[in-house]
Amino acid sequence: MATNVVNERGGEQGETERTTETEPETAVETDCTVTLHLRSSAPAAATRRQRTVLDRLRSLASDGVVPELRVERWSSKVTVPSDGDDGDRAPVELYEEFETTAERADARLEPFFETREAVGGLLSAGPPTDRVIVFPVVCLTVRRDGDLTGLYPCWKDGDHHSVEDGLSALATEPGDPENL
Repeated sequence: MATNVVNERGGEQGETERTTETEPETAVETDCTVTLHLRSSAPAAATRRQRTVLDRLRSLASDGVVPELRVERWSSKVTVPSDGDDGDRAPVELYEEFETTAERADARLEPFFETREAVGGLLSAGPPTDRVIVFPVVCLTVRRDGDLTGLYPCWKDGDHHSVEDGLSALATEPGDPENL
């Protein structure tokens, strides 16, 4: 899964290069990083939603509300590499971090993130593996000092925490987007 990283202050960066720019302390503290994960090759309606969320985050970043904004693109799904496979483990590790953090916070990723058994055998496309992870069209994460503290979308305490809820939490004074 290729990841495009965009520094909202300086344009698109290389796949592994990341830059950090911070604004003076405002509603969200400067040790906070907001990352917008967008599914690449999304349908037209989903692309419009992605654009709307990205425009809102860019506005919050230009107002100094979001001190560091990253944009990453992920595939719609990834096959979990089997043991010994040298495939790209980064998306799997990211999902596993989401899963572990959500579990500790008594939150759920389903139905926004989906995992299912991979098809194996003679008629399958590719090697047999344990599972496939399906990523949402748009996802917003908040990290404080590198620790995942906010994840949208998810279910927590019987409530749906949507990406739009995350945007509202970022924009609200005193801005507490942490839901995990």
